[in-house]
Amino acid sequence: MDDTALLRQTIRRCTAVLVATLATVGVSLQSPSEASFLLILATASVVYLAVGFIKVKPPAENPESSASTEDER
Repeated sequence: MDDTALLRQTIRRCTAVLVATLATVGVSLQSPSEASFLLILATASVVYLAVGFIKVKPPAENPESSASTEDER
């Protein structure tokens, strides 16, 4: 990844941490019936952060299989 992509990723993660923190504080300050949206927002931010740290590698392409599919076309 280049520097610009890393900077964007860092900004997204920092924003998610800020949103999760503010939403959690908002949930603690409001009554439970009024805090449902903030609870959803905090949960979504934490899930976004968790998914962001999971690295998924795409399967390696097999050059033999891609050559055979091109011949079949």
